Amino acid sequence: MRLVSNVLRAGSAAALAATALVPQTATAQCQGPFTGGPIPATGSGGGGTFPGTLPPNPGLFTGVATAPGVGEVLRSVKLNGLTHTWGGDVTMFIESPANPGTLHTLFSGGAADPNIDWVGNNYEIVAASQSCVNPLPLVAGAGAANGTYTQNFNGFAGPANTANTDLESIPVGGGTWTLYAYDFVGGDQGSLTSWELCFGVPVPLPPAPPTLVSPPNASVSANPATLTWNAIGCATSYDVDVDGVVTNVVGASFVTPLLTPGTHTWRVRVATPATSAFSASQTFDVAAPPPTAFCVAGGAGGLVPASGTGGTGAVWPTTLPATPFVSSYTVNVPTGATQLLKVDLSFSTEHTWAGDLFMVLTDPTGANHNLVHRLGSTGSGAGLNCDFNGAYSIYESAGQAWPVTCPGTSNIPNGDYDQSFGGWTSGAQGIFNTPLSAIPVSSGTWTLTIYDWAGGDSGALGSWQLCFDDNGAQSTFCVPQAPGSLAGCVPTINVTGAPNVSHSNSCVLTVSNVDGDRSGLLIYGIGGQINVPWCPGGNSRRCILNPIQRLPVQTSGGTIGQCDGSLVQDWNAYQLANPTAPGNPFLAGDTVDLQGWYRDTGSCKNSIMTQGVRLTYLP
Repeated sequence: MRLVSNVLRAGSAAALAATALVPQTATAQCQGPFTGGPIPATGSGGGGTFPGTLPPNPGLFTGVATAPGVGEVLRSVKLNGLTHTWGGDVTMFIESPANPGTLHTLFSGGAADPNIDWVGNNYEIVAASQSCVNPLPLVAGAGAANGTYTQNFNGFAGPANTANTDLESIPVGGGTWTLYAYDFVGGDQGSLTSWELCFGVPVPLPPAPPTLVSPPNASVSANPATLTWNAIGCATSYDVDVDGVVTNVVGASFVTPLLTPGTHTWRVRVATPATSAFSASQTFDVAAPPPTAFCVAGGAGGLVPASGTGGTGAVWPTTLPATPFVSSYTVNVPTGATQLLKVDLSFSTEHTWAGDLFMVLTDPTGANHNLVHRLGSTGSGAGLNCDFNGAYSIYESAGQAWPVTCPGTSNIPNGDYDQSFGGWTSGAQGIFNTPLSAIPVSSGTWTLTIYDWAGGDSGALGSWQLCFDDNGAQSTFCVPQAPGSLAGCVPTINVTGAPNVSHSNSCVLTVSNVDGDRSGLLIYGIGGQINVPWCPGGNSRRCILNPIQRLPVQTSGGTIGQCDGSLVQDWNAYQLANPTAPGNPFLAGDTVDLQGWYRDTGSCKNSIMTQGVRLTYLP
């Protein structure tokens, strides 16, 4: 029966991952194996007082070693087949024939005496100074995995004949070496099969390769991509290999240059102070940017479903729920538009259990088209139990696939997604699985209906709108060169919609991939285009001829050091509020050239510019 107090047992050391490392870079000559035996020698421990008085019956194992070579040190001690219940009671020492009488600590359970069972694994203990190696874990659990670990003194301060000496600093010599294994508490026992001494010149062990964290393997990433990995304790820099191009970075993250759409491969290794192997390679995809869309606002929101809870009278798939959300508005299709590109939805109140919802668009002819049907469900069963909250754009194929499992945040991330017909049979209940590009485009009344197939969940849509192709009303030019800002952010400008002469259409300018928490603005001109360096040696380009007009100054938001900021400007709101601004009044066919600018200390002129975009006014 254990007599140690619960206070000692309650020590709460944080668990350390057992990391097996690659072999030493210079070969160590190992001597042995030497015979082990029971721990403690009498089969049961105790009799000592931690840490000042050592127990009387340690496991005591000797081995005769030949003298190591000149300049060699004790590189490691191998413990083979170590077993012991409640291994946290065990403290082990090594005694050298060149320093008799002094017991040098290999590891100690410490005052907390944690409950860990050694289960017959093999451990190579290296010097505590090998900072790229994890200490031997001495916390509650099933024992450390086979591998290489540093000494773990764990705060041990024992009697005068013991010392917490770095393994490579222990005096070495030929003769009888002794391994001591003390068990401070009775009631548990174990054994050591054998042990070895390994000598060699002092060299650092290579660190383990990093573990890649984000983006997840084979996932879709933003562009530029932010790559992250786990930090290795001793590392001062890393080599990041993206598509065969290696960049040395400080810190455990890297923002790529602007990448081409498609699949990209990456891996990482520790570069300094010692080089590790590369991590296993992973891939991520960069999607082509969605096509420019001309959006017509006006779709009103409301409760989803209309009654506040769904499922009324519903029998999937034969009987639709009786109380859906229904919203209609009149859409004047932009001149020159040939197809519906996307449907924008903005949930103002979270709708729980997204997998119950069925979204249907009705065109002016009365035809019904499936937008999204019961995410995660292939039939009558419940779909995903995560939530819609915020803004979503539904494309035919320019977005990403909806998640097949719920994210940890419970909300489906906002963004661009593809239509998802789910388990719906096209034509059932007069609702067809029609790709957006095949829906007839015409002015008139368009209707969004959202059915909720089950009761108990609700939410609210704030607004919705239809977005069409702009038939060439926008074009970009004067593209800047990577790496962009000092932090590697390459800002891009995009426009939702195109202006018309009455400024009544939706036309919003967005500069994305901006450094976080920066001041910036947009500029425009009506005098034509230019393409010259913003300053000698810089990556930005000046794209607009003078004279130019500055739009209001704003802050990018986002996080300092990240490329998650943005600048947003409602073009129509600005023109309506400034009727004497250059170009007003605009006529159909007039062009306007725009460009984004923001502060970036360290770049030339302490600022950076986007590419240019040209807008053509519609009637």
